[in-house]
Amino acid sequence: MIEIGSGVFFALLAALAFAAPDSPLEPYDTALSLGWLAVTAWGSLAVRRPFTLGIARATAPAAVWDNPLFLRANVIITAVWAASFTVGAGLLAVLLAAAPHALAAIVAVKLCGFALPVDFTTRYSRAVAARAKAAASDAVTAPLPAAVVGVTAPSR
Repeated sequence: MIEIGSGVFFALLAALAFAAPDSPLEPYDTALSLGWLAVTAWGSLAVRRPFTLGIARATAPAAVWDNPLFLRANVIITAVWAASFTVGAGLLAVLLAAAPHALAAIVAVKLCGFALPVDFTTRYSRAVAARAKAAASDAVTAPLPAAVVGVTAPSR
């Protein structure tokens, strides 16, 4: 999803650069690229194919790929990325319009726009994995209900 979306965006951006080299959109290319990433991320959620699935599947065992919790975790992670892209695009557009030479602020917005969701992804993935491991451990060590092992309660 992200690869196709990026390819489409850069093809459109290249076409615009050749068709209108003095376009008033040129100074906003960074904000536009983050905006496009936001649209792509939100779109991937809308079609129920979170863009993080490809990355997650590369690191997770195939046995969990169809697990609803795996999908849910990727929906949450993708939503955080989408929100970060959205906020970053908006802040960059405002900064580029109001203070195009405020390089430190522009770099800070770009950095935070990626660093914060990376940090969230790392922490959240670890927390989900720990919860899944604990749940699996609890399921193995929990006593089986009497009905499962064929024991019934004594009748009165």
